[in-house]
Amino acid sequence: MTNFEYYFHQLPCFDCKKTKVSTDLGWLTAAMKEDVVAQLNEILAKGNVEADLSVNVTCTKEEAREYLLLNFYGYSEEELADQIEAEDEQEVAEEIAELQADGNEKAVFEHEVALQSCTDCGIVE
Repeated sequence: MTNFEYYFHQLPCFDCKKTKVSTDLGWLTAAMKEDVVAQLNEILAKGNVEADLSVNVTCTKEEAREYLLLNFYGYSEEELADQIEAEDEQEVAEEIAELQADGNEKAVFEHEVALQSCTDCGIVE
């Protein structure tokens, strides 16, 4: 198993766009997290502060399996060892094969990050 961890990162509040809020990044490796944060910072620097931001996550074949099972199928780290339903395993294998059909060793997934609102940003409605 690769080294996936569940990450959070301080990103701007969706409402006031100033206060930093702990934002859920999902299950990523340390290298994926660095890449995701860099892409998010680039998007935010351009002023594109939307509720859902989309970045790309690049995985090896082994990482792709775990990435999909953790982030899209909702498995826990413990369940990855021996509790994956055969149907889910098959769907993941097919998706990875499809992504790598062109001979590419890496798989690229669109990864959504939802910005959060702070609790006391003082927005007047």
